[in-house]
Amino acid sequence: MDFTVVNLLALLVGIGFLANGYFLVKSGREALALFVMSLIVGAGLMFVAIFPNVFEVLATVLGLEWKARAILVVSNLTLFVLVTYLVNRIGKLYDRLSRLNEEVSLLRSELEELDE
Repeated sequence: MDFTVVNLLALLVGIGFLANGYFLVKSGREALALFVMSLIVGAGLMFVAIFPNVFEVLATVLGLEWKARAILVVSNLTLFVLVTYLVNRIGKLYDRLSRLNEEVSLLRSELEELDE
């Protein structure tokens, strides 16, 4: 097993994801889905950094010729899941913001009516 700078960087980024998830929960935001996503990505990066030959096995299982293709497949699938989650989250936040704006507008009009 040969460790490279890429392995070290993957390990550091994985630790960063785990720390981010920890601080989310510690700060009281308790975004469970975001915490789980950080945990999965961080643990995955750390696993790959510690066991870099896992992609050779994965390439064999997927029937791919090279380890690099297995890395691309896994990274693209991971990015797809992350982007889908983020787009979904943005949509929900947009809906909440829209409802909040409606409520603020109603409250303003009620206050203006009371002032008159």
